[in-house]
Amino acid sequence: MAELQGNEPLEVALASLSVHPQVLVALDFDGTLAPLQDDPENSRMLPESREAVDALTDIDGVHVSLVTGRAFENIMRVADPHPDWFLVGSHGIEVVAPHERDSYASPQLVPEGLLQGFHQIAQDIPGPRIEVKPFGLAIHTRGLEAHVAAAAEAATRLLCDEWPDDLVMRSGHGILECAVSDRTKGHGLRSLWEILDVRATLFIGDDVTDEDGFAVLGSGDVGIKVGEGPTKATHRVADPHEVTRVLWHLHERLASR
Repeated sequence: MAELQGNEPLEVALASLSVHPQVLVALDFDGTLAPLQDDPENSRMLPESREAVDALTDIDGVHVSLVTGRAFENIMRVADPHPDWFLVGSHGIEVVAPHERDSYASPQLVPEGLLQGFHQIAQDIPGPRIEVKPFGLAIHTRGLEAHVAAAAEAATRLLCDEWPDDLVMRSGHGILECAVSDRTKGHGLRSLWEILDVRATLFIGDDVTDEDGFAVLGSGDVGIKVGEGPTKATHRVADPHEVTRVLWHLHERLASR
């Protein structure tokens, strides 16, 4: 069985999870399945992670979902998801079942003036990348010099704070987002639970926004934080490579039921 480097509490938790006939495996993308990149368009799932998730998908009673801050169209492009995966995008706002992909169309609810404001920031402070989402806008500063990133984030916060309508600000690893919806990854997981007949969930994520997902997990679920930082998750691994080992460990347990 795939080794978890002596992480006995996690092995015990996964063993308990594996006895359930219906299991949800919910996974963040960036920093969890795919190493973080300065340009998020360059993010790709580790080949060994992709192999593990595909193998889990093939087990009866296992439901797989990506749960990401990326918009639906973005995650379709960078992740090339398996046809049977559920996709939860835009921090829990977009919940798309496999059979809905072909007909799903993301709405565009970002105010034009807000979009213009973001582009003005990128023009005034060269370097940051703007990501347009159906329900918000994000400015990416990963890889920039500290003073440039700080200036871009300060200008973004000021713009969003002074916007006449309420906006939700979320920060993460080199990203600051302003959204028109307060839905979270916790809402996304609850939506999946309403759709799927599952009794146990594994949720793995690395960023601040994943904490909303960890917060809604029950006593029979397993939450795993990737990397350092405070967390509501009950378990932790170091990086996406360790995530791969966790997924193979779970696969071996589920496949032998």
